[in-house]
Amino acid sequence: MSSTKNMKRHCLSSLEALEFSVFQDEHALRIFPNWMVRYFESLTEKEQWQYFLAYRKVADQMLSESYLIDQLKWILKYPSIELEYDLYVKARIDPDFYEEEVFLPEKWTELQEKYETRFQQAISLLEEQQREDQVSSQDEPEDTLPF
Repeated sequence: MSSTKNMKRHCLSSLEALEFSVFQDEHALRIFPNWMVRYFESLTEKEQWQYFLAYRKVADQMLSESYLIDQLKWILKYPSIELEYDLYVKARIDPDFYEEEVFLPEKWTELQEKYETRFQQAISLLEEQQREDQVSSQDEPEDTLPF
């Protein structure tokens, strides 16, 4: 029994390695847009592997990778990347986003259950910071204004 499990694990590992190799080739051949290629080329091989796993995890939830690829132009600009959460945030603030056109049935609901509380907390924190910034800018004495 354990030899069957080991064989399955080895096959899955080999399949993942093959998919990763194809993913690397697609970047090398510039099949993906420039922003993805530049980002991918800047990573170490270990980081490329982690990015591949995150990319595949998100892409497997979608009807098509096109929305993901479009959003990566903005997501990959930031140093801390949690691809699944970052895509969720981009989708939530995108006025042209319609989950049924992008995600497989039930996948958007799963993402909402997983990330909505965190998203709302982040929005609340941003709103609070904006209010504090407005209050502190109103407290400036008039003679320090540049005009």
